[in-house]
This record gives sequence, C-alpha cells and structure tokens, in this order.
Amino acid sequence: MPLNKIKILLVWVCFFYSVEVAKALDARPPLIIDEPAPVPEQAKPPPDIKPYEIPTMRGNKRDFHHTPPIKLAPVIDADAVFKMIVNCFPERPDWGLEVKAVSGARYTDNSGISTFDTAGLSKYYAGIVAEMPLYSAEELHKQRTQEYQRRGEIAQNVAKLLKGLADRQRALRMVGINESVEARSQYRVSEGLAPAEEQIANLKAVADKVGDLDEANAALVAARLALVGQCRDDIAENVNDYLKEITQ
Repeated sequence: MPLNKIKILLVWVCFFYSVEVAKALDARPPLIIDEPAPVPEQAKPPPDIKPYEIPTMRGNKRDFHHTPPIKLAPVIDADAVFKMIVNCFPERPDWGLEVKAVSGARYTDNSGISTFDTAGLSKYYAGIVAEMPLYSAEELHKQRTQEYQRRGEIAQNVAKLLKGLADRQRALRMVGINESVEARSQYRVSEGLAPAEEQIANLKAVADKVGDLDEANAALVAARLALVGQCRDDIAENVNDYLKEITQ
C-alpha cells in the first residue's frame, strides 16, 4: 500500500478515535467534589456602649407628655388660727407693784437713860414708809403693750404660714412643668434634634424651682414653730399636730 494512503488512513483513524473519545467524555456525568468552601469566622461583636445622656435633675425617666396635676392647698381660716394661738397663751405674770419709799429722820434731846441704850443712840430716830397703790397705770400700760406685741407677732406668723402654703403650691406646679420640659429636651438631645445646651438650660430651671420649693417648705416650718412657741406646754403638742395636718 502506498505510503500516502497509509498516512491518510491513520489520520482518519485518529480523527474517528478522538471523536469517539470526546463523545464518551461528554456522556460521562460531571465530577462533583464534595468539599465545602472555607467560611471565615464571625468576629466578636463590639461592646454595647450607650451614648452619653445628660441625667435629669431628679435622675429619673419620665414621660414628658404627662404633667402631674396641681395639688391645691386646703383653705385655712386665718382668724380661727389666730384665735387658737391667742387662747393658748401661757398664764399672764402677776402684776408688779409700784412701791415708793418715803424716809424720815428725827432727833430728840431725851435726857432719859435707857437700860438697853448704853451708847445714847435712842436720841436718833429714822423711818422708811412704803407707799403701794392699789391701781398701777404704768403696769397696766405695760401689759397692754406686751399683749399688743404678742398679737402682732401671731398675726405676722399666721400670714407667713399662709404665704408659705401659697409659695409651696406654686413651686410644686412649676417644678412639674419644668420637669416635663426637661424630659422633652432630654429626648430631643438623645435623638439628635437639639443641642445639649437646651437640656442643660432646662435642668437649671428645674433646679431653681426646686430651690423655691425648699424655701417655701422652710418658711412653713419656721411659721409653724413660731406659732407653737406662743403656746403653753400642756397644749403645744396638740397645736403643733393641728398645724402639721393643715400644712401637709
């Protein structure tokens, strides 16, 4: 067989073989490698750090939509309180006595001799007489002045008591309103809607109103104790309990 035919035959055989091999490879199922892909480890989450929040004056959380209702003080009969304190005065002191001393001296030329007077002193005589009137205008005026001054002090302390109640009622209301505004500004600052200066300004306003409330309470205590101090010991405690009850 000529050499050229042999080469052509080999080429056809190789071609036919390659085609068959390709068909056989295509007919085979795909090779699947069952090996999971590497997964990176999850990093540790960062610590839960809350943003800084300016505390309120009282240090508590509250709903700024709600303002506590006003607490009305009881209506006090000032005349009745005044009369009660006047009636519980201690017992009046006894009147003092205006005593006027009238003195006198006398000399007698008595030549008689006393068995008891060896020094001759019986010639001299001195006397002191006390004048004590039954009615003392000066003492009566003093008593009236003391009574007037005492009643004036009671009237002033009753007025301070009523003013302290009014001041406390107003201070309580203003504290409630300002605390509501303070809570609102705290929420606005936490949401980034307002600068921190807004809450700080409202915090100072609450502090001022709390100071007014403390002053009103102190004035109430001072007025109450001053009124109780006018009473005698056996009823002072009862009067004090009553004044505490009406100023709660």
